[in-house]
Order: sequence, then structure tokens, then C-alpha cells
Amino acid sequence: MILINRKETDPHFNIAAEEYVLKEMQEEVFMLWVNAPSVIIGKHQVAAAEADIIYTYRHKIPVIRRISGGGTVYHDEGNLNYSLISHGERGKLVDYEKYSGTVIRALARQSVNGRLEGKSNLVIGNKKFSGNAEHVYRNRVLHHGTLLFDTDLKLLRKCIRPDHRDYVDVSIRSNDSSITNLIEHLPEKFTIDNFRKILVDQIKEDFPEISDYSFTDRDKELINELAATKYSTEDWNFSYSPKYELQKEFTLGEDTIGLEMKTEKGIIKEIKFHRGADNVFQDFAGELTDTLHHPGNIEKKLERMTSRLNMDKSVQAELLTALF
Repeated sequence: MILINRKETDPHFNIAAEEYVLKEMQEEVFMLWVNAPSVIIGKHQVAAAEADIIYTYRHKIPVIRRISGGGTVYHDEGNLNYSLISHGERGKLVDYEKYSGTVIRALARQSVNGRLEGKSNLVIGNKKFSGNAEHVYRNRVLHHGTLLFDTDLKLLRKCIRPDHRDYVDVSIRSNDSSITNLIEHLPEKFTIDNFRKILVDQIKEDFPEISDYSFTDRDKELINELAATKYSTEDWNFSYSPKYELQKEFTLGEDTIGLEMKTEKGIIKEIKFHRGADNVFQDFAGELTDTLHHPGNIEKKLERMTSRLNMDKSVQAELLTALF
């Protein structure tokens, strides 16, 4: 086994690195890494339903789809991520208890009683500090998880929305959880670097033959290529999506307007506004059909429409928000 203890914080690079290590390297791997603020959705989720997509768009917080299933998580510099890639026999690779054991044993070194609850959550008491997921590739499994150390929980709540009532789909839905930061349970002045060290110490105890490894220039070149061609693209992050519908009412000025939208591969295929026979909204519907359901793409269409109609910018902003 090799240990890759990394400091890069580019989320597109880091999510691409997991796929690269899983599919292109032959060794078993334990990897530690931290992302800049980002929202990471499961492979089979609807980005617009899981994230407050208007907030993340306005604040330039990337929403990135990973290759494993499971729910949506928020990453920032106060969250330490771990990835464990292991060999095994097909059909017997998925084992959350086994692969999260290193984290639980590391916390026990500091007299913190973490445990696996349900399928994939690590908790202290009744509060979650880690969400985990797995992805099988041939005879290898990627087990990875978040470790909330000192994450900005207020920003987490602004980026992720567990209330999906307006969205109709068959995707994997995230569950709202009571969460906690590990810093609340560890000794005073315990830093994320201290926590990283006890994890490294534990993995070296669990796997005495482990050796350190750093990505070569060639590794980085290939990971950057994967990040650019897959993990930074709208096709992967938004179009690789199950069909979904959006059904809601919103207020514009003094009017209440009904909205029905149907998408395929993230593209708006049908959209209807219900406000009598209002020609303006019929024009909006025609303009938005066959547009990716993403704030950047829709904003461009709305800018053209509102400019043509001499509509106030604030109304344009309200309409954009209403479409998510």
C-alpha cells in the first residue's frame, strides 16, 4: 500500500485524482486531501435538487459530480477527506465497516468514540461527522469519506438543501442529518494538521508495509487532463443526470405564477408558466426550451429576453431564482 498525503485544494483536480488512482494505478492506496469550498454530488443525483444552485453559482462555489453514489456533501478547508483504494474479490468489495475502521481507531487514540451508523455514516453520539461512499471498478474498490473537522456549517447549510419538495425524480436523495465538527470533541488547540497526523499514524499501524508516494509530473498531467475534460464540464456535472421535473409556484411582484418543467440529461425539454394567456411568459418558455438547466446558461437567455422587453434587472434575478 502507498500513502498519498496531499495539500492541493483544487476540487476539480482532487476529485479527478481519485478516479486516476483507482483506475490507472496498481497499488492499494490511502490518500488524504482537502478541497477549497465546493459541493460534491453523488453520481446519480440531480445537481439542481441537491445544491442551492443559485447560491453556489453567485458565490462561484463549484458543484462537482463524483464517480461514487450516495449523497451530497460540502467540502472546505475545515474538512479532511480520505480515500482508501483496495483490491479484493468481486462481489465482496463493499465493506463500510472495514474501510472506515482506520478513522474510528484514530479517533479512539484521542478518547473520541466514533462509530458507524446505518450504512455509511460515522457519528459521535447522535451527530454525524462523516459521510462515506464506495465505487467498485473491476477488482478494486474506492472507499472515501468526508471528515468534518472545523467546517463552516453555516455555509454548508447555505450550499446544500435537503428540502427537495419541488423536484420530482428517481435519483438518490440526500438525507438531512444532525452534524458536528470533530474540533468540538478533540483536545483544545487540536488542529486539522494534528488530526491528519493521527490518521497517518493509524494507517501506518494498520498497514505496516505502507510507503509514502507523491504524484509525479506525469501523474499530475494526466489528472489535470481528466479534471479539464470531465470534472470541470457541464456535461458531467449537470447533464449526466436522471430525468427530473420541477413543479412549483413563485411570486413575481404581486402575481403568483405556476411553473412546470421537464428535463432530460439536464436539458429543459418542456416548460410551462401558468399565468393566464400571458404572451411574455409564453415567449420565455420558448426561449428556455432546449437550454441546460444551469444558472449560467439560463441567465444568458433571460438577459436577452429582459433586454428586449426593457424589464428591470431585479425582475430578471427573481426569475432566475424561481427556475431552481
